[in-house]
Amino acid sequence: MKPKQNILIEDESVERIAFISRIINFAEDVLEDAECEDVLIDIEWSAGPKILVKGWRCDYDVGESVEVFMDKYDLDAIYSEHARTSYTSLYDEVVKTYMETLHYRMKNYAAKSYATRREYYLGILFNGRAFLLEGEEDHVISPGIPQCFSAHTHPSNIPVPSRQDLRVITRLLIDRGIGHVIETVGPSLAIYRVRPLTLEDWEEMKEIQGVENPLEALQALSKLESLRTRYF
Repeated sequence: MKPKQNILIEDESVERIAFISRIINFAEDVLEDAECEDVLIDIEWSAGPKILVKGWRCDYDVGESVEVFMDKYDLDAIYSEHARTSYTSLYDEVVKTYMETLHYRMKNYAAKSYATRREYYLGILFNGRAFLLEGEEDHVISPGIPQCFSAHTHPSNIPVPSRQDLRVITRLLIDRGIGHVIETVGPSLAIYRVRPLTLEDWEEMKEIQGVENPLEALQALSKLESLRTRYF
């Protein structure tokens, strides 16, 4: 029997996705802690990189929140009046980075899945490392560890999540991962956060896991304001 393909990945694209994902969760914590309407973020890539942070309409001191949470996410961050960009733009930046880099690698594995029906799973960790696992026919088991972003292949040309896929995606999002991509030989589907999940979101996502029809479950998921579904 041919051994399964399990690969560890460390490259610039993986590190960038993990880095931006940590900034997003950092900004969400600052937003909640300082009770702001928005958190503005700019990144000085030439300086380390250094994260410039400014709060918008906050009830409490943003500088204190920055000091509290920067070490938690292994970031070099300072309060700065020069920050101009809403942190919410970073959710799309994570998906864009994936689309411009790892997407092409996973498309190759999608072709393998189509030919053999074996699925493949890519998990990106918050520490800037990733792993690629080869699964079985029509399924692959995701390790139960926090991931900032993930993707897996379907042995078809339609990227509709199964009930098991929905459980994996829901778990990732609740653990504050950013999103997941389903890759096929046809279109790809990204399901990702565009703001912090609320308690109501969690409850609705758990109900969606019980929906029998995959298309109906996907439609219900796309109606949540905290999430975005995107084909590419």
